[in-house]
Amino acid sequence: MDFYRGTKKHSRYFRYKESFIHNTGLVASDKEKIIGVFEYNIKNIEEGEIINFHMFKPYDETIALKGFINEMLYWNPYLKKIRYKKEGNFLTSEVLTYFGFKEDIVWTLNTNSNIEVFKIGIDKITPGQLTVSKDKLSRVNKWINKSEDIVITCMKIGDKLVAIDGHTRLVAAYNKGFQYVYAFLDLENDNMDLYKTCVKWCEEENILTIEDLANKVVTPKEHQILWINRCQEYLKNNK
Repeated sequence: MDFYRGTKKHSRYFRYKESFIHNTGLVASDKEKIIGVFEYNIKNIEEGEIINFHMFKPYDETIALKGFINEMLYWNPYLKKIRYKKEGNFLTSEVLTYFGFKEDIVWTLNTNSNIEVFKIGIDKITPGQLTVSKDKLSRVNKWINKSEDIVITCMKIGDKLVAIDGHTRLVAAYNKGFQYVYAFLDLENDNMDLYKTCVKWCEEENILTIEDLANKVVTPKEHQILWINRCQEYLKNNK
């Protein structure tokens, strides 16, 4: 069974349309057939909340839930707590207890994450991406309302703090006039050469700040050609 973020083609499986817009809907598949979904909300920079879990076919709930929680934390490793409201009625107390959730007003799982989230000025962040998709930016604009809505992943490369994820959110924040966002450092990433190359590409195109990147919003097709295909070609040639 494979677990991954749902895309537009999976949105029909979600209970909440916001899950696709926010990138908080996950799917489980077996031999390319969708067999389960999991949806969550990011409540703040420390807490996430499970809002839907459903298997379309009989499957061991503990195995499925473990996969979904691991995928949720892969995308949001900074979360300190995962919560589940008792009125949800789609997870049993036995399953929650098995995973270490503690019962109170809501069920709560401590993730033991030691990742530090910090506040940073947008003008202090170096982009590591050449373009941003217009369609994706439109979706992001619908839910970003404050700086606390944005937690991005960064790496230290030389004296630069480089964004390696969250470029669309950064452009949305810049366009909305935000002065700062939140970030955490990825200290275990083994793709340093890739990100150094991405920064080099950006420097060659004079994309040195998020303000510069905000002027590189393109159609999805252009984004695929100018950015995604280029990265895939690099990875193919540098295995």
